[in-house]
Amino acid sequence: GSIQGSIAARDGALKTLRDHFDTLAATLISEVNTPYRTGFDPDGNTGARFFTGTDAATIGVDPALLNDPLVVQAAGTADSPGDNRVALALAQLALQPVAALGNQTFHEACASGIAALGDSLSEANGQLADHGTLNTLLLNQRSSLGGASLEEEMTGLITYQRACQASAGIIATVDRWST
Repeated sequence: GSIQGSIAARDGALKTLRDHFDTLAATLISEVNTPYRTGFDPDGNTGARFFTGTDAATIGVDPALLNDPLVVQAAGTADSPGDNRVALALAQLALQPVAALGNQTFHEACASGIAALGDSLSEANGQLADHGTLNTLLLNQRSSLGGASLEEEMTGLITYQRACQASAGIIATVDRWST
């Protein structure tokens, strides 16, 4: 019943969606960090990461970058003010199909995941509405079969009462004759 439905949702549609967004996040982390690590910040430092984490639940911007945006590694060579080759390479990632995402761009993969989520929610809402309608139908049917009419019950009681009174009258009459 209820537990089986929860398990089916957890192991079915929800797992598929979770796996999709975990793959998307892991691929984004890898695809961004690879060129970013080769870049240089204004002080000539290199090798830092842009994203931390491994999946959709743990992805985040590196705290060092959050604390000081001036350490962004946008340059392709050290000591090159205005060099933005790494920044351009990162921007071009948005337009490139990625093999790990089924040759979709990051935008397309995200959009397909959101569409799948919308489809799953729509299906779940449809099933919920169907179950509500079925529940109402069954409750109405139970009421019509199991419900007793008070008028019919009272008529039956009055009939039995009159039959008992008539029997008592016959017994009283027989009793008087026999004495």
